[in-house]
Amino acid sequence: MASPTHPPRPSKGTKLFLCSLAGLVTGAVLLRVGRWVIGPWAPYAGLLTGVVLVLVAAISYGLYWGRQLTGRTDNGSTLAFWQGLLRYAVAFDLSLIGWQKLFKLQFFVPLGMLDLPFSSFSGEDLTWAYFGHSYPYRCVIGALQIGGALLLLFHRTRLLGVLTLLPVMVNILLIDYFYQLPAGVFWQAMIHFTGLLYLLGLDYERLVTVFLRTPPHLPRLAIRRPVVRLLLRLSVVYVPLLLLSSHEFPDTYPQLTGKYAVRNVQFGGKLLTARSCQDSVLTTVYLDIDHDCVFEFNDTKRRLFGNYTYEGRQLRVVWRRPTPRPDTLTATLTPTATPSNLEAAGYLGRHAVRFTLVKVPGEDKSGK
Repeated sequence: MASPTHPPRPSKGTKLFLCSLAGLVTGAVLLRVGRWVIGPWAPYAGLLTGVVLVLVAAISYGLYWGRQLTGRTDNGSTLAFWQGLLRYAVAFDLSLIGWQKLFKLQFFVPLGMLDLPFSSFSGEDLTWAYFGHSYPYRCVIGALQIGGALLLLFHRTRLLGVLTLLPVMVNILLIDYFYQLPAGVFWQAMIHFTGLLYLLGLDYERLVTVFLRTPPHLPRLAIRRPVVRLLLRLSVVYVPLLLLSSHEFPDTYPQLTGKYAVRNVQFGGKLLTARSCQDSVLTTVYLDIDHDCVFEFNDTKRRLFGNYTYEGRQLRVVWRRPTPRPDTLTATLTPTATPSNLEAAGYLGRHAVRFTLVKVPGEDKSGK
């Protein structure tokens, strides 16, 4: 009868890392829950002190555990306890976040903000408004977090729980980072992501077998030359690039694309100035990709939509709406002493027009 196999004893570094990570995740959970439960009447500094003490205690035990080569502190039950604590802390917090989504406690944007201009939203407000638009979508993400958390707590389904939660956490991390959500939100997600990576590593051999070893029963394509096989596989990368190389990209005039504030408007030789919100004076111009343009007259409800062409500094705008359509605009664009600013002079139908276009920083789509 074969003797039962025992998992290898963790090294000193592994013990310290596991205890530190479990303490860090547990502290993050306590901080989140504590701000809900005792936050209204307890000072934040006291709550943060308690979290730090939990982390210090976990690190201290990790150092103590690392010194024990034999004895009851080095048996499997100690390892199981810290791994179990890590699993429970990650599962509890992700389940809590999932229930928040189901009960509409996340992705909340005040109604008064939703009518503000899109460009005035911060990255966090954009994220909340977009994901909060669909309640069924929130329910799906919340159910994945709750279900994955539950799977994480059973030995047989632990790996399935990790594989369920990892894509969700990767998506959350990318959103938190690229949409500039608060740093605390990002680092709390990073802590949970690190915990999931550790739990994933416990099944390293199984993952290698499933994902990196070719099953012997699957047939292989009979292409003998390795170079041909490689080129065929890489074709999913270079063939789309070849197709795109023949495509006409919509940003035909990247030097013009952007938002402009309009200054010094003259119509028929007379200087026009918007003294109140009731005055219909050209104030903003959007020169967009795909030859699209919008001229705004002191209010988002007073706009002309058209298509423009630009050749040899000659701008020509043909309006699409509203109807009846205004006269065609033709103007010569001349660079000013200030980079990116332009002086426009021409005609709207038979009326002479002149105005200055001042580029608004950060509003163009070229990423500059």
